[in-house]
Amino acid sequence: MAFELYSVIFAVLFACGCLVLLLVVQAVLVSMRLKPKKNQSPRHGKVVLHQMPPNSRVLNVSPSCLKLETYLRMNKIPYESDYSFRMSSKGKVPWIEYNGTSVADSNFIVRFLNEEFQLDPDAHLSVEEKAIAHTMLVTLEENTYWTLIYHSFVADLADTRSMSPLLGVTPIPLNYVMSWLASHYLRQNLWGHGIGRHSREEIYSIAERDLRAVSQVLGTKRFIMGSKPCLLDAAIFGLVAVFLWNVPHSPQAKLIRSQLKNLEAHCYTIKEEYFPDWDELILKNTNSLDY
Repeated sequence: MAFELYSVIFAVLFACGCLVLLLVVQAVLVSMRLKPKKNQSPRHGKVVLHQMPPNSRVLNVSPSCLKLETYLRMNKIPYESDYSFRMSSKGKVPWIEYNGTSVADSNFIVRFLNEEFQLDPDAHLSVEEKAIAHTMLVTLEENTYWTLIYHSFVADLADTRSMSPLLGVTPIPLNYVMSWLASHYLRQNLWGHGIGRHSREEIYSIAERDLRAVSQVLGTKRFIMGSKPCLLDAAIFGLVAVFLWNVPHSPQAKLIRSQLKNLEAHCYTIKEEYFPDWDELILKNTNSLDY
């Protein structure tokens, strides 16, 4: 009896040791693939946009990355994308390099580039419209965005595990460990933000109120403030595109498709206007992990 017990204990310990070894090997291999390339020579006069690679559903799973790339295209700023998982000095994406200067956070990047290129995507707006646009942008990025994080990393982690640009190509069982760690980390962020202290139903109701408000302001207009796009249009596109195409089964996406059809139409308008190469970019850069 004692011999059988020791045999079972040994088998369990051996299996655990093999699992740990497998995880270590997988982690080393993934980290080698993610190792950044050596710095290339500076590209004077061209913005280098550092962002995550696309997955098969959407050009970027980060609304901020999509917003910034849309802003660059709206304003015809010359740029090239560096698809990688290199984070900025602030530990975030997107970030840019321009003429030897690195800038992190999409809103600080926009301000920096507005000064560098002497432009203002909101120049055609009235003072009141600028105030409304700013308030709506903050609402989307500091409130609605977190309902997306909740859905992706708490409510539907299995889908995120398969569709994340990183987790989707990370082998089992490492992707389960990494997704659990990411979920745990983001749950803490959600709790610290405050939105994570609410129930599932309350969180989705917050998203609904935000999206309905944007839809009401948009109305039947082509762009949020009229016939010409502004920075807020890029931000709306970034978030709505991720809802619609990356998490199509989320309550937010279902709401947009069924009741807030003007937001869906706006999303397609931006895509057709500024991303005629959308599908080509996804096909070319999906799972770009050879860094």
